[in-house]
Amino acid sequence: MTLRVKDIEKIWSNGCASLVAGKGGIERIVETYDMMEQPDVKQWLRKHLLLITTGYAIRNDKEALLNLIRMMDEANASALAIKTRFFDDFPKEALQLADELNFPLFLLNNNTGFIEVVFPVMLAIVEAKNHMQLDTRYQITRNNKGELDEKLFTDLLTEKITQEEEAEYRTSSLQWPSAPVRLILTHLDKEKPSVLLEMDSSRQIQTANRILAKYHIHGVSICRKNSCFCIIPAGIPEQTAEKAAAELADKALEIHNCRTFSIISEPMKDYLDLPDTYTMLKEFFLIRQIKKSDRNVYFLRDFQFDRIMLHLAGQEETRDFIRKKLGILEQYDRTHESHLLETLEMLVQKNGSRKQAAEALFLHRNTMAHRLNKIEEILNLRLDDAEQFTQLHFACSVRPYIQ
Repeated sequence: MTLRVKDIEKIWSNGCASLVAGKGGIERIVETYDMMEQPDVKQWLRKHLLLITTGYAIRNDKEALLNLIRMMDEANASALAIKTRFFDDFPKEALQLADELNFPLFLLNNNTGFIEVVFPVMLAIVEAKNHMQLDTRYQITRNNKGELDEKLFTDLLTEKITQEEEAEYRTSSLQWPSAPVRLILTHLDKEKPSVLLEMDSSRQIQTANRILAKYHIHGVSICRKNSCFCIIPAGIPEQTAEKAAAELADKALEIHNCRTFSIISEPMKDYLDLPDTYTMLKEFFLIRQIKKSDRNVYFLRDFQFDRIMLHLAGQEETRDFIRKKLGILEQYDRTHESHLLETLEMLVQKNGSRKQAAEALFLHRNTMAHRLNKIEEILNLRLDDAEQFTQLHFACSVRPYIQ
């Protein structure tokens, strides 16, 4: 069976789209489809391609639209389906050019979501190629939804989408929750990088969606390498979000047989905040290692101080300060296999209390006194000097965050 543009016209005859120009090309073959939301798509164009777009990337740009039609015709593509909402007046020249080239041009219903437009086309393409049964085609439909979710997530993460209106339109077309939203990140806690989650993403997403449904949360789940992201409405009670996050971690443990944890982000006012939130979540991985925590659920807001310390530790001026204050002590420990830096760090943790530091290190007070005298000798300072101790306190506090 060969799928043609005239068949697509019938599929969309329920009000999804109208064939407005290029009707002389309705016998063109359709073998695949793609969605375009960037201005330069020439490298992606191919034979028998149906291109579907909001038109946002070429909004109010008549010449860009005409060039797109010409390039698609030269590539022997099937047809262009475009929404008009981003054009104040849709160019008549585009209709004339499509008619001249016998290149089919569909105008999509501005009130129709992309899922309604894309899925019937995808099903028809699969059926035409493989004559598959309905249940098989339904599974492919679900997988395709996952691919669209992943693509949109990636576009947001890489800042290919820069306008709030476009982000709102595309997320609503895939039925993502309306902003503001939160992220629940569930991560495989392995010492070495793993592809298990990526390889079993279908099962992970299905499990995540069942958990969200259990707690009556309208969300979307996306898997990337060793992490699963659940996007949920920010208005969900934190206690409910925490329960869902805990269950996400537990189920991921069952699926992948390794330690897992979940972390809940702060609310994002819109989807354009996703890159910054993602960066904060990645920073948390380092913080969790530094703090040697083994909990399975966290709120990102609880680690604001640690993120500040991490940023301080990343500055070269800070690193240089720590080297000057503690470098000679580190070198002495390496040479003499001593534990003076560890002793100083414990003294700092105990806010200068020698008794508490000695007890924490299980040291006799005389041993503690000897070590502190040695530290003062090596660093050429007195630990009871308030200013000097404040500087050492800062250096010791930031040092663990240096990567």
